[in-house]
Amino acid sequence: MDISRETHQKIYAIRLKPLIQSICKKKKWRLKKKSFQKLLDKLVEQFLEIKLDDFIALTDDNLLYQIYQLFETEPMSEYLASIDLVEINRSEFDIRHKEALRLCINDYFKLFLPDIAYKMDYSSIRFLDKELIALFGGEHRVTDALILVDVCIDNEIHTILIHWEQQSNRKTFFEEEMFHSFCGLYFQYRKLIFPIAMFTDQASWEKPISDTYKLKLLDYPINEYHYHQIKLKSYDSETFEALAKKNPLAYAYLPLTNYGKKDRPIIKAKAMNGILSNFPDGQKQATLISLVDESIQLDSNEQKAYNQLVQDNSKQLQEVKMFQSLEEYLLYKGEKKGKKEGKKEGKKEGKEEAQREILTRLIELEMLSDYQLSQLVPLFGQINTSELIETVKMKKRICDMGQKNSF
Repeated sequence: MDISRETHQKIYAIRLKPLIQSICKKKKWRLKKKSFQKLLDKLVEQFLEIKLDDFIALTDDNLLYQIYQLFETEPMSEYLASIDLVEINRSEFDIRHKEALRLCINDYFKLFLPDIAYKMDYSSIRFLDKELIALFGGEHRVTDALILVDVCIDNEIHTILIHWEQQSNRKTFFEEEMFHSFCGLYFQYRKLIFPIAMFTDQASWEKPISDTYKLKLLDYPINEYHYHQIKLKSYDSETFEALAKKNPLAYAYLPLTNYGKKDRPIIKAKAMNGILSNFPDGQKQATLISLVDESIQLDSNEQKAYNQLVQDNSKQLQEVKMFQSLEEYLLYKGEKKGKKEGKKEGKKEGKEEAQREILTRLIELEMLSDYQLSQLVPLFGQINTSELIETVKMKKRICDMGQKNSF
């Protein structure tokens, strides 16, 4: 007996719903009930193209992979952007891109805009993030950057503004949004503004997003605005691997370039190994490793292949991830404790308590080397780190000696 389309839809929805809920939880998406249902309905429509028997046979990993792939197609990415997933709850992925720009700005411009890079005075750079948020408001501005820098043009020094925006989803009327930002910035600063939008979505655009916004009345032109567009998916992976030999920052963006599905594990491994080989221990290395990790999510079979490819560096990768997660956890726990107290003093005490607790535990477990601990010192500004390290190590030595004597 044939099963009706409505029955098919219900079966597919029952299977897909918990998977979408897990994705929302992982990505910290807070969807309203109607938005969630619409997202589920759209995905069900896509999966109805698969025969029921074949759909039932798919594992959760297979389904999750296909869902992520669908998120990168134009109709789905446009819908996700329309319900303000990214603007309201910026993911680690978006934050990492801005951190990478801030930490590697010299290499970034040499990689993407070499003709401008060699005219910039990097010692003059100022990030005007607070001014940008104050001017426009809105949480999405947290991952935009406004950079004040001196450049040499025709043997003269000019101070310009670079408005940089990272976009992880395709947006309708994006060029108009960039133009609005340009108008506000120019009105405020009256300086030459160079606008850049870097698209990090994994969709291969059938129809490119316009990089131009025009205004006219009949045949009378009023305005023609352009912004510089960087679409990472438009680069093939071989190009970036070649670039990485001279500019290792290219490894961090390698997973967002164009390559075949079967190459996903090896691309991630090349990116990770390249960063570990070319960047010393510290915040820059940890940020780039985290960026790669957020850029490409592997299923269980891909993860096994990837683990083999990074086997020689697996211990170092674990240490780097510990460094990054520790930094975030310290800031989070200290702020949370401070908010509970509801006072500046309480916030300070809460932060100190969290720092002392985490640092003590790290020393006791011997998870990080002395050098890596020294790299974390700036995070523990509120406490005497050297004194605490010596005290904890002394206590541990005494404890270890006591255990040996007991045998």
